[in-house]
Amino acid sequence: MPGTQSISQGRKFGQVVKGAAAIFLRDGYMGASVDDIAQAARVSKATLYSYFPDKGLMFQEAMRAEVARLRFTLDIDPGAGPDQGIPRITVRIAAWMTDPLHVGLYRAHVAEATRFASLSKNFHGTQSRLLRDAIAPHLSRWAEGGLLAIEDANLAAEQLVALSGMGLRDHMLLGKPRAAIDAAAAQAAALFLRANAPEPRQAMQRGIRSR
Repeated sequence: MPGTQSISQGRKFGQVVKGAAAIFLRDGYMGASVDDIAQAARVSKATLYSYFPDKGLMFQEAMRAEVARLRFTLDIDPGAGPDQGIPRITVRIAAWMTDPLHVGLYRAHVAEATRFASLSKNFHGTQSRLLRDAIAPHLSRWAEGGLLAIEDANLAAEQLVALSGMGLRDHMLLGKPRAAIDAAAAQAAALFLRANAPEPRQAMQRGIRSR
């Protein structure tokens, strides 16, 4: 575990953090060398150590900075129904989760989950929140319109993410073809739609009342 030494900031602090993140994501915590980090950051080792006297502190700061940069957005036509919207969402989730940056972050946090438990918890919590908060409003809209049978949009969003992301990063880490990822996204959409389809009679009644 990292020691009790503290981080010092200076003019090239951000430059060092960016360079460290690149090497940690490439080589992992144990594989990353201080020489490579200094070279990637374009600073001397003395400057590196003046900011981060402990490699563990450097890893934590670099990973926090990368996680803070994560964004997830959805571009779904407000007039689209779930039959069109859900497949678009699952494809977007698949693309986001298999982005090289996200795969690298996933690998780094899983590998160091025991050594840096709070860091790993922050990564998974941030990822879950970003995806859930973007997806839930669309599910709520469809549920309110009687197009999906959902009682808790946040829970349903988490379930959709779990379906869409199941095994995707393993596919990337193992070098599976993109077609396998696209197929997984399509299957996730189909399963979610079947599981949350409103009862035919209820859907028909809602359709009549809305006319």
